[in-house]
Amino acid sequence: MANLQKYRTHEALNTTVGGNWSVGSAATTGSSAGVANTIHYALAAGTHTMGVYSAVEIYFNFTADSGSDVSATNDLLIPKDTLTFLTVPRGLGSSIYFNHNSTSTTTGAVRIVEI
Repeated sequence: MANLQKYRTHEALNTTVGGNWSVGSAATTGSSAGVANTIHYALAAGTHTMGVYSAVEIYFNFTADSGSDVSATNDLLIPKDTLTFLTVPRGLGSSIYFNHNSTSTTTGAVRIVEI
C-alpha cells in the first residue's frame, strides 16, 4: 500500500504512486474455437493495476472465480501488439481472475505485469 501521508489532501487525490512490479509468466491465450479455451489468470491479493501485452487480439474480463469464461458478445477487447494498463476491480472480492481468450483461432503469448 502506498504511503500518501506526506501529501496534503488535495495533493494526494492527484498523486499516482507506483507499487511493486511483479512480472508473471507469459501465458498462451486460448483459441476462440471455444470459450472453454479461456485462460483464467489468478491475480495476487495486492494487485491494483496490471499491464497487459498480447501478441494477438483478446477478449477479457475480471471475475471472482476461475469458472467464468469470456463472452465474444459482451466482453471488452485488447488489440494485439499493444501495451495496456488496467485497473483491477477490487470490489469482486479477495480472489480476482483475469480471464482472456483470442478473438480468432490464432493463439499467442499474453504477458502480464502486476503492480
